[in-house]
Amino acid sequence: MSRRDRIGSETRSFASYGRSWLIVIRGPRGMAFDRFLVRRTGFSLVSLQYALAGRFPYHPTLLLTTVGRRSGELRDAALPYVPYGKDLVVVGSKGGGPKDPAWVVNARHHELCWIVLRRRTIPVRARVTDGERDPDLFAHVVARKPNVGRYAERAAGFGRQIPLVVLTAVSGESLT
Repeated sequence: MSRRDRIGSETRSFASYGRSWLIVIRGPRGMAFDRFLVRRTGFSLVSLQYALAGRFPYHPTLLLTTVGRRSGELRDAALPYVPYGKDLVVVGSKGGGPKDPAWVVNARHHELCWIVLRRRTIPVRARVTDGERDPDLFAHVVARKPNVGRYAERAAGFGRQIPLVVLTAVSGESLT
């Protein structure tokens, strides 16, 4: 087993609170199906299975489309979100693993993104921050999603801060 595979399985086990048998939908096909489902219904089976495994309530999910940093191609990610004023916050935890998710790297390079929220496509600007630079935002997110604090502690062991991405509608409208 390679180091990458080992870290991936450790992260999955950590993120599922040791109940990785509940994580049924995974892999490229499962994630593609989940993105399709979020685009059409706003509901994510992947978010639901992690919520059930961690015994947390289900969080609503959006579909974030970013522009690939190197390829320039559009990339989709289904992500649970937390309302924050008139904006939304998504967390780049990747289960507290050693690297940021690809969608965070893309959002850092191209701040203009799109979300599908309640079956509407909305252009947004992404502002990437972390708990160290914005402790009030981090506290707000952790109060609503306690598992983020656990992921942040694990990520710190890899020398990484968990990125928080604030999504603001380009039009100025409220997303909440």
